[in-house]
Parts: sequence; C-alpha cells; structure tokens
Amino acid sequence: MEQNSTSYHSQGLSRGLAALRVLGGEAQPMPLAALSRALDLPKPTLLRLLSVMEREGFITRVGLPPTYTLGPSVYALTESLAPVELSEITAPTMKALADELGFTSNLGVLQGRSVLHLGVEEPARALRIAAGGFLDHTYCTGLGKMLLSVLEPGQVDEHVPDREPYESFTDFTITTRAELDAELERVRERGFSIDDQERNRGVRCMAVLVPSAHELAVSLSVSGPAGELTADDEDHVRNALMAAAAEVAAIPRLNAALQNVRTRLAIA
Repeated sequence: MEQNSTSYHSQGLSRGLAALRVLGGEAQPMPLAALSRALDLPKPTLLRLLSVMEREGFITRVGLPPTYTLGPSVYALTESLAPVELSEITAPTMKALADELGFTSNLGVLQGRSVLHLGVEEPARALRIAAGGFLDHTYCTGLGKMLLSVLEPGQVDEHVPDREPYESFTDFTITTRAELDAELERVRERGFSIDDQERNRGVRCMAVLVPSAHELAVSLSVSGPAGELTADDEDHVRNALMAAAAEVAAIPRLNAALQNVRTRLAIA
C-alpha cells in the first residue's frame, strides 16, 4: 500500500514538472486542450493537477475560457538563484539612515589590508564624502576599526600595514599597533567605533557592526562634518545606526548577497 502511494505521488510530481516545462517553453498562456495534448493527459486528470499547482502559485490561470501560464512561485525560485547585489538590497535602509541623520551612510567589509566600501548613500542635502567601490585604510576609519575589533589579534595583523609607523593623514591619525590595540579595546567595550578626524580633517565617522550570522563581517557607518557629528550627538547617532544595522540584518537575502561578495572578491 505504501509503495502504491509513493508511486502515485511520484507520478503526480513528474506530471507537474512536465507541465512546468511545457508552459515555460511557450510565449503565451496555453489553453487546456493544447496542454492536455502536449502532456498526453486526460482533461479531468490535468484539471486536478492544475488546481493543485495554481493553489501553490506555480501556475496562473488567465481569462475565460481559461488559459495557463507559469505562476509567481516559479519566478520566486528563479530569482533566488540569481546573484544578489549587497548594495542594491541595502540601499533603501542606508538612504533612510542618511536622510534621517543628514550624514553620508557607508557599508563596508575587509579586503586585505583595506576596507572596501560596498555601498554609499548620500543625504538629501549635498554632502559627498565617499563613493561606493573604493578602498580605504582600516586603522584610521570607522568602518575599518569596527571590523578589526571583532578579529583575534593574529587576524588583525593581516589587515593593517606591516610596518610602523602607519601612514598619517592628520594630527589625530593612529600610527602604531599599540595605539590601535588600545583603540580596538575601546571599540569592543562601547560597541561602536569612531573616526575622529583621523582619516580626513574636519570629518567625523561612527560605525557599528551588522549583526549577521554570515562569516563575512559587515560594518555600517555614517560620516559627516566634525562640527555636526559631535560627542553630544553620539547617543542619538548610535541608536539610529544600531536600528539600521538590525534592519539590514533582517533583509531576507542578506546571506546570499554576502556570499556573492565573498566569492566575487575571493575573500577567505
């Protein structure tokens, strides 16, 4: 009895897949009679099959008399196999963050001894501090220091300059490993990083980690004029960053997008 039931369900599945293949090869919806001939199935049997497939969203019935075409569930499956761009799926959240705070929002990952800006969104006002796709230093940027803070000491070595002193860009730039280690400990304690005019004079940045389960760590930051992104604003900015980071972490296809980044950039 169990074998007969298994055989029946296997036959139904085979017929359903055959129907999808036939419908997928047609530019226009197919009438029932044409589909019946193509599948060599009696109309009553085919109607029962189509009813189940329509209920599950794999086919769509169109017009009267009814014709049949592929349904939304098929397209959802094919879309899930397509490459997912991290910058595209995170852009709405990052843009909302930029507009809320009036600062540039940035999304980045470690790539070698640099941090790669994968996404940049500007606020409604004119304020261009960075652009997506460029590499920057890890030891003197908000994104970089946030990402370094989650690594073991031996791993940090792989993502910072191998010689001291590090290149200095302003009077505030960290230039030694000892200074950096102390700064990373502060980042771990407070849960966010600060670039206080270390990379660019007059520009301040705050960054947090996106709480993703993926092995590739991602950081989210905002950058703005030092006179506007002050110490008094840190609590408000941190809360907005944390909320946006949680929103990014909840994006359904985030892990697929991160894996795409990791594969494309050959990040170990």
